[in-house]
Amino acid sequence: MVQIKSRLHSRKEPTDYILIAAAVLNELAWLVNKIDRPVALTVGRRRVISGYLNGRPVKLLVTGPGIANTVQALTAVIEKFRPALIIQTGSAGLFTGFNLDIGDVGIATEEILPELGIESKNGTLPLGELPFPLFKTDSFEAKNRYPLDEQLADLAFGRLTEGCKANGMGLEKGTFITVSTITATNNRADELYNCFKPCMENMEGSGAAHLSIYYGIPFLEIRAASNIVGTRDKTAWNLPLACERCAWAVYELICNLRGYIF
Repeated sequence: MVQIKSRLHSRKEPTDYILIAAAVLNELAWLVNKIDRPVALTVGRRRVISGYLNGRPVKLLVTGPGIANTVQALTAVIEKFRPALIIQTGSAGLFTGFNLDIGDVGIATEEILPELGIESKNGTLPLGELPFPLFKTDSFEAKNRYPLDEQLADLAFGRLTEGCKANGMGLEKGTFITVSTITATNNRADELYNCFKPCMENMEGSGAAHLSIYYGIPFLEIRAASNIVGTRDKTAWNLPLACERCAWAVYELICNLRGYIF
């Protein structure tokens, strides 16, 4: 593990940096070992590691799991050090409708909150749409769907394709869903897939997507599958592989973004 200096603030922080967020430290540990000139910060009572990846200024943020933690942690950092790009990463559950396996990589094209809306008459999905927006921009009303930047997703897909192939990893773009209740039955997994055709399930992405649109900051979400969504069998999971692969994908992307300005 690299040695990290500690400080509470900096007078000369880069403003063109990439903010990389994950729920737990294990999802960023591989990147921490790659970072140059690391400095540990505390922002909003959250751990942040500032430094450089392949010459690009970055901050690694451990948000804690779930939407509330993610929104609080990201808001604190954004308000203090506005980033040029936010990348949300980490492990995820994989739906079986895609040609991926555990350890493979997904890039979000949309984030959906399936549990946000009006209860349907029969109590099943999909829910009715909220009768009011959570917030508005000139061109967008946030309810429970967050369309992500198609050009950025395409850029990431293109820059990761060769590296994933060379390392025997699958790579797909698709819809992600953010849940507060982890799916633990095949029936629920089928219901979610039939409604939304999601690629991956996570617990933070919609919070990060919400903030990126609210603040007008470019956003990418790149995850690796740790398990198949459905009946909960942790003996079939591979969290260490997913943590390493998602961090590798972020690093590979950053290495292939030299000269790209957001």
